[in-house]
Amino acid sequence: MTPTVVARTAEDVVLATDRITKTFPGVVANYEITIDLRRGEIHALLGENGAGKTTLMAVIYGLQQPDSGRILLEGEPVRLDSPRDALSLGIGFVQQHFSLVPTLTVAENLVLSLRGSGERISVRDGAARVAELSERFGIQVSPEAVVSTLSVGMQQRAELLKALARDTRVLILDEPTSVLTPQEAEDLAIVMRRLAAHGVSIFLISHKLNEVLQIADRVTVLRHGRHVGTVDAADATQNSLAEMMVGRRIVPPQTDAPARRSQAETVLRATGLTVTDVESGRELRDVDLELRAGEILGIAGVEGSGQPELIEALAGARRLAGGRIEVGGEDVTGLSAREMQRRGVAHIAADRHAAGFVPTLTVGENLILPVTELPRFSRLGALRRRVIADHVVGLIEEYDIRVPGPNVLAATLSGGNQQRMVLARELSRSPRVVLSCFATRGLDFASTEAVQRRMLAMRDEGAAIAYASVDLDELFMLTDRILVLHEGRVAGLVDTRDAKREEIGLLMGGAG
Repeated sequence: MTPTVVARTAEDVVLATDRITKTFPGVVANYEITIDLRRGEIHALLGENGAGKTTLMAVIYGLQQPDSGRILLEGEPVRLDSPRDALSLGIGFVQQHFSLVPTLTVAENLVLSLRGSGERISVRDGAARVAELSERFGIQVSPEAVVSTLSVGMQQRAELLKALARDTRVLILDEPTSVLTPQEAEDLAIVMRRLAAHGVSIFLISHKLNEVLQIADRVTVLRHGRHVGTVDAADATQNSLAEMMVGRRIVPPQTDAPARRSQAETVLRATGLTVTDVESGRELRDVDLELRAGEILGIAGVEGSGQPELIEALAGARRLAGGRIEVGGEDVTGLSAREMQRRGVAHIAADRHAAGFVPTLTVGENLILPVTELPRFSRLGALRRRVIADHVVGLIEEYDIRVPGPNVLAATLSGGNQQRMVLARELSRSPRVVLSCFATRGLDFASTEAVQRRMLAMRDEGAAIAYASVDLDELFMLTDRILVLHEGRVAGLVDTRDAKREEIGLLMGGAG
């Protein structure tokens, strides 16, 4: 049955915020924000990291309490002291990090969620509920499927079904396509449109401007915790939205590569690289690759394909089960991450919070971690504190780390500033090899642009760069060649100039 499209008019507001203000110590996250969400509408929320998007959605979902202002549901003020209150009123939230139990089935996860809200439901009834919701919204996923066996795209569908199981009328999606293949992202767009046609109203947090313009009906932009404006997506462009986000005209990075360096020096070579991760059960098997001076080798793949494991293995941060790694012709197999650093290898970890920096140290302390042993910064075992201080201040300015000073704890920075800090630490040593994994994941437009410009500059200076990403647009913009991983194996290697998105997407999904 074809769903009836619900009219989206200003008089048909389902949820509204009325002058919402939320502050944290030293930070105004939201200041008197007034926006509305109409019935059956997809309303995108854009802004730089730290603009207040997630905080506003957390207030709507009851995760945070506003200092002032109101939330109106169907025109009536509501009090949301917890997510349970929000769920009881039909407000659902699918966050970036899934909350599924991997050893349980889809139906069992749904039952667990509903029981947590007080509903008494059996596993058999849960399976029937999954089947009914799948049919109603066209979100096909098997109730009996064990979550750990599902692709990331299918796991996201399971999360959507959990959120929709309580007669949801408002659905918040936080960066829902950040871990999906192009085909999965297109499928999700269809699902979102179908949900909207059934009358579900959607708040969509995204950093992908092209995605927003293709999916959203309206777009609201926040900057520094304030409401900059709300526009119809049909009347907006990527440039106009980017300028609203950052408050200035945007000039895209110049990505034209120098002449292809097929004869350039091979700086890093890996042969037969094999890694076994006991905890996750993932494997990397018999991977061969070469990194050449002055080029960016893209590493494509869906979540779980082995990108982080490959980058960590090359950087000396993960133990090998087999294979050989050479840097500059030297066998460096089995060397530690510290020893690889000393050989000019920079590592930008996939999870900056777990492996990229030390949250309990200051920004300045994080920036000097790998360089304190260099003669420039120490003499006879004693640190040269003035030289170090000047170095840190210089990096903060050069990499535009937006922080009051070097003594601020790294944990307090926004995601974009944390990533700038990691880049400053790793790239300021002029490495000859850069191993980067998901460098722009979760970053806003301006932060992403800064990372990409820096990578291109390093390439032009002759660095050999491995750049892992699940974003095909980014890989096509930055790279010279693209190596595709699928389930821990090399599925293909193509010249970016000759590659097609569909071809790469199929390889990522194992259909190449």
